[in-house]
Amino acid sequence: MDLQRWTFHAWQRIRCFAARPRFHDTYQYLLERPEERHFDRCGSDLRHETPFFSKRVYENSRRKRFFSRRDAYRDWLAVGRTRGLEFGAGLNTYLKVVLKIKDDAYLLPKWMDYYGRLVGWHNIIVMDCGSRDEAYLSLLAEYRERVLLFSYPHYYDNLHDVAFNLNFYRFVSRSCKYLCVVDADEFVFGYRDGTIGGDNLLSILSEGDEPIYPGTWYQNIAAPAERSDDRAWQGPLRFDVSRDAIAAGTFNGKAIVRSNICPDLTHVGHNLHVGDVAARIRPDACGRIGVLHVSNLGSTQARMRVLRHLKAKGLVPSDMPSDSVADFLAEAIARGSIAQGDRHYADQFLRAGEVAAAPGPTFETDLIARSVRERNPDFQRQIEAFDFAALLPH
Repeated sequence: MDLQRWTFHAWQRIRCFAARPRFHDTYQYLLERPEERHFDRCGSDLRHETPFFSKRVYENSRRKRFFSRRDAYRDWLAVGRTRGLEFGAGLNTYLKVVLKIKDDAYLLPKWMDYYGRLVGWHNIIVMDCGSRDEAYLSLLAEYRERVLLFSYPHYYDNLHDVAFNLNFYRFVSRSCKYLCVVDADEFVFGYRDGTIGGDNLLSILSEGDEPIYPGTWYQNIAAPAERSDDRAWQGPLRFDVSRDAIAAGTFNGKAIVRSNICPDLTHVGHNLHVGDVAARIRPDACGRIGVLHVSNLGSTQARMRVLRHLKAKGLVPSDMPSDSVADFLAEAIARGSIAQGDRHYADQFLRAGEVAAAPGPTFETDLIARSVRERNPDFQRQIEAFDFAALLPH
């Protein structure tokens, strides 16, 4: 009787083991199980096999045949993910985009629509940084099943610190070829052969192997007009592409980082003002990736966004009514009680909605609404003439 009982339990254990996923795939596990997501689990090693993996699709992208699905899946985890290779119908891992956001119901649907088309929902990671606005949280919940959503438990600018978030950056780096951290007003694109577009970006990243592509910021000149559906802006937007704007935008813009070097950096986010990031940027990588930075949203939206920064930094009392902030900041500036490093945010609030005169050449694009490749001679002319190598420290 004891032997029969032992045999029964032994077979039960064998059956349970055989039914368990054979591989450790924490990224897909958390992506496909929204109810089990927690930021601390990024450091876990969770067993999982995604049902979206296709042996046939992966073999075609890898240009290699495998004896079984199990062998193909193992190779994808070890090799294919960090090469960005297609692993299912229309699914690749060339670029993981990390969105840093807090209480921004205005920009969230525009950002999601753009990047959902650009990289696919499975490559979007949203780091919600302590949001409390009910309208925004309700909107964010609509994307919960499609993207990887975490509640980031720290101050939002800490997200750029690699050592502070090492488990997170290792977690992301194992699942892609490149990654970037952007804000809700930033829309990444690629430049190639006189054209700009989202598909250019993926072509550059799939074919290239630069350690870092410095995404150059291009600031919009005037606030965008709204479409009736509130999902995109009405008509093309105009951006500054003067020499000074290209220089400042390349220095301050957002880096697209190759995953295998990410854990060794001190910072993932901006470009040349971070020493170990700047040291890895090569001249040939410059000017190929841009970031449409729609920071001019009109006075109402701009002040709402800047006010969140002011309150988060403690420059304005958290319970101060918005119509009292301008006078409060003006008085604080007059007294000299705002530090020079924080003056930028105060000035942004006070000047919100001003239409800046373009200091030089501009270009116009409707990429955010349509995200299709377009020929853009105005952009091409300025980029081709600019000496990016002169900006680099080496």
